[in-house]
Amino acid sequence: MNTSKYDPTTLWPTILTAIANGRSLASILREEGMPGYTWAKVQLRQNAELRQAYDQALEDRADTLADELVELADQLPPEDLDGPSKSAWVQQLKLRLWARTWAASKLRPRIYGERLDVGVSHTQISIIAALEAAHNRVLTLNDIDTRAR
Repeated sequence: MNTSKYDPTTLWPTILTAIANGRSLASILREEGMPGYTWAKVQLRQNAELRQAYDQALEDRADTLADELVELADQLPPEDLDGPSKSAWVQQLKLRLWARTWAASKLRPRIYGERLDVGVSHTQISIIAALEAAHNRVLTLNDIDTRAR
């Protein structure tokens, strides 16, 4: 494939906007006239500024997906559905909700993830100082024990 015919300065704004609006990179690049997935990944690896814009578009995509969750959850089933059809509709809706929840939680785990971040900030511990403190406590205890006799 001749990738020199693709102008990154005109393609990437379109790609990034589509990603921010909820589409995946792969689905965008499957469209007629778009370059291949490999072209896009090479571009992202070679251009730090583009990678930063792509990462921001992914965060925006997570926000879009989260907004869609509320809209989907508020949908009422069509009135003309019978029991089995209504059940199938509900199952399809659950799948759509789950997929968006999962994607949003992976794209922005701190915002939409289920885990709490309980990380400990870096604290440096000196083993030598701890051993010296323990040694001094032993000497103090030995001194107290000797005086008590």
